[in-house]
Amino acid sequence: MPHRIPQSSAHQQTVIEELSNLVHGISAPFVCSGTLVPEAPVTLRFKDGVQVPISRLERGADPHTALEPLLARCSPAPFGKGRKTLYNRRVRDALHLKAEGGAFTVLNFDPAASGVLEVVRQQLCPGDPTPLTAVLYNVNVYGTEGHFEPHKDTPRGSQMLGTLVVCLPSRFFNGQLVLTHRGAHKVFDWGQDISEQAEPSRIHWAAFFGDVDHAIDKVWMGLRVTLTYLLYRGEGAITAPRPSGAAAERLQQGLERALADRHFLPRGGVLGFPCFHMYSHEAAFRRTLPPLTQRGAALHRLKGRDQEVAAAALRAGLPVSLQPYLIEMCADETWRLKRFPTEEEQELLDERLLDPWLLEKALPIAAHEDAPQGFGVMWVISPPEFNGPVKPRTVEGDADSASSEEPVVQLFHSGAYSATGYFGNEGGETDFYLYAALHVVIPPLGQGPRQVTRAARKPARARKRS
Repeated sequence: MPHRIPQSSAHQQTVIEELSNLVHGISAPFVCSGTLVPEAPVTLRFKDGVQVPISRLERGADPHTALEPLLARCSPAPFGKGRKTLYNRRVRDALHLKAEGGAFTVLNFDPAASGVLEVVRQQLCPGDPTPLTAVLYNVNVYGTEGHFEPHKDTPRGSQMLGTLVVCLPSRFFNGQLVLTHRGAHKVFDWGQDISEQAEPSRIHWAAFFGDVDHAIDKVWMGLRVTLTYLLYRGEGAITAPRPSGAAAERLQQGLERALADRHFLPRGGVLGFPCFHMYSHEAAFRRTLPPLTQRGAALHRLKGRDQEVAAAALRAGLPVSLQPYLIEMCADETWRLKRFPTEEEQELLDERLLDPWLLEKALPIAAHEDAPQGFGVMWVISPPEFNGPVKPRTVEGDADSASSEEPVVQLFHSGAYSATGYFGNEGGETDFYLYAALHVVIPPLGQGPRQVTRAARKPARARKRS
């Protein structure tokens, strides 16, 4: 997204600053976590009937011996890069066993029955009253030297929210889960927690949105065993999101004050709110960009603070739309897209037939930041800036990351804007994440919600003249 803000009066800038402060005052976490002591140790039951309970061993005991039935069934864990599924121990060094086909089931723990999913719903999507669903995906084992470079979740359909990771109480050292989002960091040192806890069967968990970068630091010793669940939004009647607190209501009131201010954008305009999260094709854009509505599915698929901002604007009576942006980091250029590219347009990028200067002819470009009118947006929050030759991080031995593609092509079909461009487990077939912004339309004086405000003021002015 662009980093130039259109010129405006000092008064308008004051209103913009107030709205910016109100947005930043909304607290919306990108991760939540907790612990749980099950009635009996969490146990993995394999298709052949073998069961492996996982509880903290006594110091000095060999975890490889205790978990040998699990290790024997595991295979090297892959990762995704763009649409490719790759194996490279410099990127990811781990074992895994998928749950598909009933390869294993979990005893003595259920995310819904334990109350974990309700906690996740309250923390990550409090405005959505429908229960979440967790689908068991796999078990991951990180041994000595095991690690995973920063990556994002592989997008999996319109209802996917993110990931639930459950750490089972096998002894290990280091191997922290590190999450990074918009400069904020959250670190879970479960190995240390397990070694200090009084209950040998206590489990630890963390849930986070799929676009959040996360990594596994190198394990120094032992076996780090985790369950991965895919989190999906609940199904049911779509209702208007409930305000999560006073901060969201204050933003709505701030927008209403701006509408009542005759000196603020009297001819109307568009306010831009850069999204705090990234969105994939299935999750938000489809092939068209219809306006958001309070009972629309697209609004419910927004994450965290993005949903709060959009809902506050809608409650103030303002039209809101979600607009995808394509950012080319190396040249620091930005385009606004009319819609998410079709599969055919994405294939042009995959085949590397697109040169950067042909971008506007090949993709659904709506505007470029250097156009005479720019994007025609007054940015309430400064959009992300990429100054200088910022390139995706490469890992020695990852030949795919050493591509000589042009910057736009490399970044656009890499599948994610992140330090590495890696996905968890496998590549995505059709979806990847894009930056986006909420566009909020401020009507001219006397139109839309401003018409009501103007009419309400007339009697007062008439009394003053008399």
